[in-house]
Amino acid sequence: MTKGIREYTNARFAENLPKLTELGATGFRKAVMDAVIAQFTISVASAATHYNHALKEQRKTDPKSVEGVGRPEDKKGGRPVLNPVTVVKAKSGEVVVEGVSRGKATEMIQKAAAKKGVAKLAIKEDLEAAAAKAKAEAEAEAAKAAEKAAETKTVEVPAGLEVLGATEVVA
Repeated sequence: MTKGIREYTNARFAENLPKLTELGATGFRKAVMDAVIAQFTISVASAATHYNHALKEQRKTDPKSVEGVGRPEDKKGGRPVLNPVTVVKAKSGEVVVEGVSRGKATEMIQKAAAKKGVAKLAIKEDLEAAAAKAKAEAEAEAAKAAEKAAETKTVEVPAGLEVLGATEVVA
């Protein structure tokens, strides 16, 4: 009976959406998740996953209807952006947003391309930063190889003994 959980959650989300101001964000989440848990006898964690998906879908279709629901974007924590990029307008080079992940930038570019009359976007590459990163990675790899070579020990084996896997026999 696990088929249809996502559709059921989306339906409960839409059904309870008019009650959002009455229930509050936490009460709304509880109402949707409780209905899903009762219907499918799933865990709270599983119900939360389906609720979060329904919220994400609603944000795509009508973001104003779910304002104030969930954590604000600046309070989400999560993983820091390791390799931030800058999104710019393709023709003018005007900066649209800085410091976003490549995935988020790609998503923004695709959304802009799908809309008519919206300037095309592109990712601005910082060639100096990319070169510095590549150099740092190469240096780290060289240091690791030097450390491994330093760990190699030479052992003297008395003459007449056979050593398996030895690369050099010292008499």
